[in-house]
Amino acid sequence: MDVPQPLRYLLDSTAVAFVSTIGPRGEPQTTPLWFLHDDGAVRISLVEGRQKLRNLRRDPRISLVVVDPARPTRYVELRGRVDALVPDADRALERRIAAKYAPVAPSGAAGDEHEEQDDDGLARFAAAVVVEKVTSQNW
Repeated sequence: MDVPQPLRYLLDSTAVAFVSTIGPRGEPQTTPLWFLHDDGAVRISLVEGRQKLRNLRRDPRISLVVVDPARPTRYVELRGRVDALVPDADRALERRIAAKYAPVAPSGAAGDEHEEQDDDGLARFAAAVVVEKVTSQNW
């Protein structure tokens, strides 16, 4: 499902997505994440050993909410599922996401410094969200 044009600016912005998955006991588990809107797809980078990745391996359903920082009552929510969890051994997606947020990231959280600080040896996975429903407010 395509995201309507008037909502895409939020996906292209440096606003953070609040990403929700379903926890092991059926509870929601929400985390703010950086993301990339690329060629009509929303992509996230996940780290081995973290709850978000465990949740998606068990149940691929996902929700992403992006709030307009200038107008906090305006948001877009994308509901759907993750199509695949693809190994990102060279961290290509992670680097592209970090580059998107580099202008607004705190010093040392993006670019070459980010790579050095975050080289923890943990495997990364790239995921694309298959959007099944789009909701929004205040458009």
